[in-house]
Amino acid sequence: METGALSGTAATTASRVQETAVEQKAGLGSDLFLQLLVAQMRYQNPLSGEQDTGGMITQLALFSMLEQVVKVRQSLESQEYAAAQTAALNLLNRKVEVADSSGMPVSGPVTAVSFWAGQPLLMVEGQEYPYSALMRVEGGEST
Repeated sequence: METGALSGTAATTASRVQETAVEQKAGLGSDLFLQLLVAQMRYQNPLSGEQDTGGMITQLALFSMLEQVVKVRQSLESQEYAAAQTAALNLLNRKVEVADSSGMPVSGPVTAVSFWAGQPLLMVEGQEYPYSALMRVEGGEST
């Protein structure tokens, strides 16, 4: 295959990926960036005179950096979930005030904590409320 044919195929693939991005109106997300980068790298010939090796090294560095950013984001999400679990568990046997579905306050001790879809649920007065509905916590010791 000729180098020109490879460049044309890469340009066509890159063009399709960019058109998809415009159609979705979602901007350049990490998945789209990876698709574009992989397509470009797949059709590169680092030994040809058209592509300097510095550009290829830059692309590999960007790929590596994006991979690290994804790992950091996953780690932060995991820590956020663990912090929410710990905070909810520390409310056991404490008197709290939560907002019900209509926004009215409900007061009582937290008798149980459960977790559903990554969100803690507090049992107050026999009803489960999401942790985000918490309005107030009264002092006292948890047991």
